[in-house]
Amino acid sequence: MKKFILIVCLFTITTNISAQSSSVTVEGNAEINVVPDQASLNLSVELDGRNLSAMTKRVAETTNDFLALTDELNIKRNDVMTSGVNINPRYRYENKTGRRIFDGYNISRSIQVDLKNIDQLGSIIERSSAQGINNIAAPIFRFSQEDQIIQSLHTLAVQDAIKRAEALVDPLNASLGKALKIDASSIQSISPPMMEMRALDINSSLAEQSYSVGQINYSQSVLATFEIEY
Repeated sequence: MKKFILIVCLFTITTNISAQSSSVTVEGNAEINVVPDQASLNLSVELDGRNLSAMTKRVAETTNDFLALTDELNIKRNDVMTSGVNINPRYRYENKTGRRIFDGYNISRSIQVDLKNIDQLGSIIERSSAQGINNIAAPIFRFSQEDQIIQSLHTLAVQDAIKRAEALVDPLNASLGKALKIDASSIQSISPPMMEMRALDINSSLAEQSYSVGQINYSQSVLATFEIEY
């Protein structure tokens, strides 16, 4: 998957010029959109029934089949985590008598997979479903070079503040002096919504279809105060 990065500087609203202190305070913003290249996937197999031994065996077989699938896809075992088997008795109530009557078991086991290669997402979802995995949560998307994105946001937000400050002092026949104070907000990130499946070839199998994952939006704002030099 080709990586795509879109950088947008947002020009926003907060400005304050103080003649008394010869300073200007502005807000600068930056936004970067990236296509995620990694994902975390939470899956589970869950069964209801009365034959606890048979159900336990089936859950174990499904889990082992899934682990074999991750091996086939060259997903490292360190990136796959499985929970223990959860077994809970089920009961139903008789309306007439109010009695609680045993009604079998609910048995489940959870699996979490960290995909370093997001191109495997469609294949692992389709093939795990065929193996008996019957609960798949929406993936959590990530970008592997997030640290670089955060550093770029800092720089872009400050650059945006400098441009706004310069635009304010230029009509005063003044120039921008040193920065007196810069306050940065925390980084905000918005992941894309649940993925949407898109077939590349009408004749392809489900496992060969791809998922359009959208983009992750990162944003940050700074509040900067600069000296005004006349």
